[in-house]
Amino acid sequence: MIPLVAGMLAATGAAAHAEAAVHATAGPWKIESRTNPDGPGKAIDVLHDGKPAARLIHGDGQMKPFLHVFGVDGELLTNPGLDAAGKTIGQFPHHRGIFIGWNQIRSELGNDDLWHLRHGEWMEVTAIRHVKATDEHAEIAVEIAWRSQKKDDAGSNVLVNEVRTMRISRPDGAATTVVDAEFELTAARDITLGGDLQHAGVHFRAHRDVGDRAKETVYLWSPDVENGNGRIVNPEMRWCRFVFPMGEHWYSAIQFNAPQNPTEELSWRDYGRFGFFFSQPLEKDTSLTLRHRFVVSPIMPPDDGAFPENVEVIIRERSDAAYRAFVENL
Repeated sequence: MIPLVAGMLAATGAAAHAEAAVHATAGPWKIESRTNPDGPGKAIDVLHDGKPAARLIHGDGQMKPFLHVFGVDGELLTNPGLDAAGKTIGQFPHHRGIFIGWNQIRSELGNDDLWHLRHGEWMEVTAIRHVKATDEHAEIAVEIAWRSQKKDDAGSNVLVNEVRTMRISRPDGAATTVVDAEFELTAARDITLGGDLQHAGVHFRAHRDVGDRAKETVYLWSPDVENGNGRIVNPEMRWCRFVFPMGEHWYSAIQFNAPQNPTEELSWRDYGRFGFFFSQPLEKDTSLTLRHRFVVSPIMPPDDGAFPENVEVIIRERSDAAYRAFVENL
């Protein structure tokens, strides 16, 4: 089926800005823009059979754009960072949904923190490239300017021009949400992406309520190397799997790391923030593309409440197979 696309916006100057309404519908998928229902800013909702599957948050009152993921009952599984009044709430509120950032970006403008964004830095959606819907998936592509707290002599504060593309699918029809996320970063000036593994890279952050049950959460990763207290130093990290409770349900969230991505370390915390870190210089006008797949699924315990003794082996085999499928489709 040819994708049905409505409200597509071209990224050309003043005509392309993130304030315009967008809409796309095909099969079970619907994309529509609205005011953020849970706090400041704007939302681009991705609905599957009329229920929320994902939501891109951006705009005034938000320090950076990020993607929410929803559960089987429409419950929010990822962290918003702000309450309805726009006040920060919960532990580490700068961790929001699926997001990207580095806490030390060095350039001739100085050292900027595009992780905490506490000193006047911010990330801004400047254009919506397209929204698309097909029978199989929904897709959103946006342009994002990473802005320094300072300006150069020409009046520009842009450090990075990003194109972020997020394809959302539900291959099993209803329960499992797959987000294929591509982050194309083009340096607007000579920069170095730096920092440390706990404050840099592409990350997933579960809802703040998960922190209240952090002792119940579980991580697995591949390759199966020794855990250094939430730090895995290995340039060949393939995936990380996080199991967490949310209300009456349990969920698994897996982040797959494309082999082409530069990788130094895996970082995770029991309250639900995990991702892959690296540092790298980028010369002006050069680009770096990062690709990750996030798979969020409800977990159904066995009828008798007992998992088989080799459950970890089974999970690793299935996760490795899913990783191979992800790599084959890159």
